[in-house]
Amino acid sequence: MEPPYKIPGTKITSPYPVKLTPAETRLVFSLEKIFDPQNILVDCYFPKPDSNPNSRYIKNHVVSDAELLQIDCLAIDERGIFIFESKGHLGWIYGHGNRVHWTQVSAYGKNKHQFYSPVRQNASHVSAIATIFGTIVPLYSVIVFGGDVTLKVIDNLPPDCHVCTQAELTATLDGAVSPRPPFSPQQVIDIRNKLDASRVNPTTIIRDEHISEVEDYKS
Repeated sequence: MEPPYKIPGTKITSPYPVKLTPAETRLVFSLEKIFDPQNILVDCYFPKPDSNPNSRYIKNHVVSDAELLQIDCLAIDERGIFIFESKGHLGWIYGHGNRVHWTQVSAYGKNKHQFYSPVRQNASHVSAIATIFGTIVPLYSVIVFGGDVTLKVIDNLPPDCHVCTQAELTATLDGAVSPRPPFSPQQVIDIRNKLDASRVNPTTIIRDEHISEVEDYKS
């Protein structure tokens, strides 16, 4: 077994090397000030919600790229599990919880770009974690826009879904209220251990594909 990989500049570890986008890096640094570093899981791969849970490949953690989804970051505390999707868009952002695409406006309105709804994107991540825990553990979807961005109009978000800028992250998380009594420290450890046990260690090929996507994004 490989030794844990330490995220540079943090106390957070991963079972394999990871390469983060600038937005993901800013998110991780901010989360370490809010959550116990041991309860922050970065660059996580899980079987998709519609994957066959009895598949011998998934049981043996040998999964094809088509059967996996990648979650930027998970964090656990006494309220439950926070599932983060980080975005590096610039300019003004317009979004609606029920729409497939959101709009980015930059260059004082000259440039408009549509991108897939991060609410829908992270909803699939939430579903993957719900497959593990059901309704026992509250799940919170948090989409964080880093960089020079203004959230102009964001409306009709589903319950327990939050959209914020990097600067608003702490206040947004403080406002997340659990519907159940707080988990004990031991229960938080049990939740983390179950996530670790369910997490898939991706093959080098799959991991390299994700790193390539990160490099393309930086370019």
